[in-house]
Amino acid sequence: MELEDVLEKLGPRESATAQEAAAALYLQEKLQGLGYATEIQEFPVIDHSLEGLGLTLTTPQFREIVAVPMSQSGLGDVSGILTHVGLATLDEIPDGGLEGRIALAKRGVIRFQVKAENVFAAGAVGLVVYNSSSGIFQGALATESEFPVISISGDDGEAIEGLLAGAEVQASIALIERERISQNVIAEKPGAGEAVVVLGGHYDTVAGISGANDNASGTAVLLAIARKLADVDLPFTLRIVPFGSEELGLLGSQYYVESLTDKERGKIKAMLNFDALGSGSGASVFGSSELTELIKVTEGETGAKIAVTRGIRGGTSDFASFQNSGVPFLMFYGDDLTRIHSDRDTIGFVQPELLESAVAAAVTLLQSPEFAEVVNLE
Repeated sequence: MELEDVLEKLGPRESATAQEAAAALYLQEKLQGLGYATEIQEFPVIDHSLEGLGLTLTTPQFREIVAVPMSQSGLGDVSGILTHVGLATLDEIPDGGLEGRIALAKRGVIRFQVKAENVFAAGAVGLVVYNSSSGIFQGALATESEFPVISISGDDGEAIEGLLAGAEVQASIALIERERISQNVIAEKPGAGEAVVVLGGHYDTVAGISGANDNASGTAVLLAIARKLADVDLPFTLRIVPFGSEELGLLGSQYYVESLTDKERGKIKAMLNFDALGSGSGASVFGSSELTELIKVTEGETGAKIAVTRGIRGGTSDFASFQNSGVPFLMFYGDDLTRIHSDRDTIGFVQPELLESAVAAAVTLLQSPEFAEVVNLE
């Protein structure tokens, strides 16, 4: 399976960075080597980015701490005395308030949104949340905050706690808006007829995360399918698109769909998406009924067990950009999403058999007469 190769060659692939651009070139080279016509589709990303490593501390020795902005964080260049507020519950806010200070809170017990509301109501100008485990993570607020909200690792949080116990520490956060470039990789193998079938899955990750499951697993599956179908004649054009900047809000797939003319979108008869499908009790799929009904056909031929579900809670993926344009879709995933966006998303938790099941099911489905009939080819 291509998973080990993807992780070894690419490492973390933070959205709209040089890491992501290098990964795009690698994927283009791999797909081109399989005989597909390829191109890189660049697009602009308006992103909220932290200056430096993210959190700056003014101690006897100037220190920078790696941080990640939370989704829906406010913008700003703020500084103030760093003040520990426990879990940021109301009874842990200092009686004198937090006017002009940056709050340091531990992850847990209450939602990030509530932590932010509590400290900002007390006068804080920024919030740093450190993980309840050792690594870094990326959190999300329910609504946009007035001031910057960032996350750091549990190890860094505990180290900062130690500093605060012995001295007053000045901190600063600069979260600004800037334009960066991201890219999709588009690979195509022409087939008979006008119809197009798109296979997709994002290849980017959140900052500092290897993303073995989310989504090196899906990227590896795309490469494996591309390899197995490279010399197969299909009655439709096969288009394989690893998407960039999914982690910033499905930006790559949205840009791709919006870049098509009405006529080009009309030719896309199905979209199969592969995301975070390497962990759990089994491979799962949901999507348009006319396509999910065909999964049973693949079971009989491959023995691969794919559970048809109603979907996932609290998240989405690149299939949604196609769904919103009326394209029938299938979303392949694993039913354990607990490690995504965390340092625990490593190869040790990825089960190769789940990826192999997805590859077998997709390859069989794409070659089946039943699939050809559903996409109006016969």
